[in-house]
Amino acid sequence: MPDTGYICLWADDDPAQVVAQTWGVYLERLGAWAASAAQDFRPEDRALDAWVMFPGRASLAAELDIPTLFDTPRNGKTHVVHGRADGVLTLSRRPAENYLLSGPVFFRDAALETPRSLDDFRAALTPRQRSNLDNGLQRRRDARENQPSGGYDFAVLAWPKYDQYEALVLTFTGAEGTLAAFANPTSPSDTESRLRRAGPDAPQLRGKRVLIAGVGALGSQVARTLATSGVGRLRLHDNDSMRSTNLVRHILLSHSVGHSKAGFTSLYIEDVAPWCRPTMHEDVPLRPDDIVPLLRDVDLVVDCTGVFAATLAIASACDETNVPLISASLARGGDAFRVQRQTDEDVPLMQRTAPEFPPIPPGDESEAFGFLELGCTALVHNAAPASVLRAASETTLACLDLLLGRAGRTADAVTILRPLDEAPFDVVGEHRFPTAAP
Repeated sequence: MPDTGYICLWADDDPAQVVAQTWGVYLERLGAWAASAAQDFRPEDRALDAWVMFPGRASLAAELDIPTLFDTPRNGKTHVVHGRADGVLTLSRRPAENYLLSGPVFFRDAALETPRSLDDFRAALTPRQRSNLDNGLQRRRDARENQPSGGYDFAVLAWPKYDQYEALVLTFTGAEGTLAAFANPTSPSDTESRLRRAGPDAPQLRGKRVLIAGVGALGSQVARTLATSGVGRLRLHDNDSMRSTNLVRHILLSHSVGHSKAGFTSLYIEDVAPWCRPTMHEDVPLRPDDIVPLLRDVDLVVDCTGVFAATLAIASACDETNVPLISASLARGGDAFRVQRQTDEDVPLMQRTAPEFPPIPPGDESEAFGFLELGCTALVHNAAPASVLRAASETTLACLDLLLGRAGRTADAVTILRPLDEAPFDVVGEHRFPTAAP
């Protein structure tokens, strides 16, 4: 850990931390770490943090898309690229507005000793790369960090390590005679690095196509999480536009107000999950005959409309075309929510009746489960954001299990977050229907 004198022997999610609360286990792990330091670290003890070893620290972190910067990395390769310092240092091969900084990216194909000074950095380069760096630094005018100097404002050295890439990014101040170098804390920004955080199911989800009807509070959360989990294509349907009051529970920010929910949710997804290809459609058809043509080449439909007529029309179209459906809705002011699955092995939604599929009790008329609002023609539901997030999470998990062919779920699951007034929904937790035979 930089500037602390500590060495981190565990990752935050390492199960060893659970048992490492005793002095004996700690010493055992410390001994194993010390022994491996002279040879090669175990995967959990490895790190890609060359910047930590450099004595000077830059004011900004740097993000690198190494595959894009180098195309096909090969030993001795050099590119002069453009940089932008705005909260974080980002680099681009192509000139762009506000990318006013300039510097080289160098690649070496052999494992290197981590440079701990500018002299070490130069020594790690090929002769041609070294000459390039020196020429760029000589052209510098006296300039502060992250200010254009007329020469090189930064330099990047990358090399292979642990089947990935290590990199050291330096930014410069001053000019010849007063030149100083500082290391930027560095992280990756390439698509594959993002995709690693999508979870182990992402490779299987890349080819899946999902239609989502309704991208309001619940549907936008489901759309985002499906995309960031690895789903390759999303078709987003909603005929509403964003309002300031929607911002409390929606994924979108204030710049989206007045614009299409489907359109701006699509833009949001392209930004956070670049592997996903969303399309926006400013409608939610209410007739099965209009919905059926939309279901061609779709692996799953997700109904988050919260409108009973829309749910019935979508369920009817999915039943006719044999396309799997997940339908989700909140109830009782967010005290409950229901996630229903419809496949060719399930009872169609339109045919589900009590007692096999009991309805959520409506509650007393004195209870307020919504409110009137200027410009709205119906009550606005008053479910709290935490209830919406919980419902979105369970809905997304049901979608992922269906897309990946996982068993273990029932056709209908009602989750009670606060006890209601009728059995079985007077007990907090998930209630599955139809119930298993005794």
